[in-house]
Amino acid sequence: MGTRLQDIQVTEVVDGDTLKVKIDEQEQFVRLICVDTEESSLHPSPETAKPVTEAGIAADHMAHEYFSTANGDLCQVDLEFDTDDSPQDCLRWHRGNCSRLVCYVHRGDSHYNLFTVRQGWSPYFTKYGRSRLYDALFTQAEFEAQAHQRKIWNPQVNAQGASRNYCSLSAWWAYRASIIEDFRRWGAASGAISVQLDYPQVLQSIEEGRSVTLFCDLQGGIRKQVEGGAIIFTGSRLCPLKFWIPTASNPDGEALVRLVVNRYAGRGRGYAYVQGRITLHRGLPQMIIRHLEQLSDFPPDFEGY
Repeated sequence: MGTRLQDIQVTEVVDGDTLKVKIDEQEQFVRLICVDTEESSLHPSPETAKPVTEAGIAADHMAHEYFSTANGDLCQVDLEFDTDDSPQDCLRWHRGNCSRLVCYVHRGDSHYNLFTVRQGWSPYFTKYGRSRLYDALFTQAEFEAQAHQRKIWNPQVNAQGASRNYCSLSAWWAYRASIIEDFRRWGAASGAISVQLDYPQVLQSIEEGRSVTLFCDLQGGIRKQVEGGAIIFTGSRLCPLKFWIPTASNPDGEALVRLVVNRYAGRGRGYAYVQGRITLHRGLPQMIIRHLEQLSDFPPDFEGY
């Protein structure tokens, strides 16, 4: 069992996989871990958004019903995090790219995350790693939903509009999940630190002036190219960090840019181990990358699994 916060009031159902709750008199967004229901409304950046689908609209309605009480109010739930860290650490660091809390939600004896996968409202979403607590249960839930063609697994559900290619997506998610599993088993033990999970250590390395090996997601690729250099952002709003390739316009730098674009960005590998010293640049943690040897698919002192 992971760390639990009990009797948390739901204040808003945003859609099938996102809620608002009140914790210590403050409203917080909650993003359901291992769940990715389809979209029910247009994203502010439609050029990069997932499509709105009939299944997504139906999942939104389902979630509103699920979290409503008999008199029409919203219910209380338990939030469960994917580790047994202290509640304070969970509330601070168990957050996604948009700073939303990432966790499981329980209403009484009902596990909402598993419910959505078992009923076919969502695939088992492993893009950011497999569940530490419920991997076998999520796998079995998706197995049942696919076997019985429930919701998104029924070709007729989205037949009149947009749909998602889960065959392609699942393969990519599984690839990323396997890399995260390797980090959990061996990468962290080697001394590598996760930008997202170990951000205090990132900041501490700046104070100490020492080199570190970071485990980070480069899916966003090259964001800017200025003054002959290139910028890569990783981490999140809560845990910001950028990489600066100052020599992007010469042969060595061009090779680094090609590596990021072709191997890690977009639908590529995503995760990399990056070695170097972090400093503050205009108040933002930054690591300079000059050589290919600073990037690797493997943790320090890797000798094979």
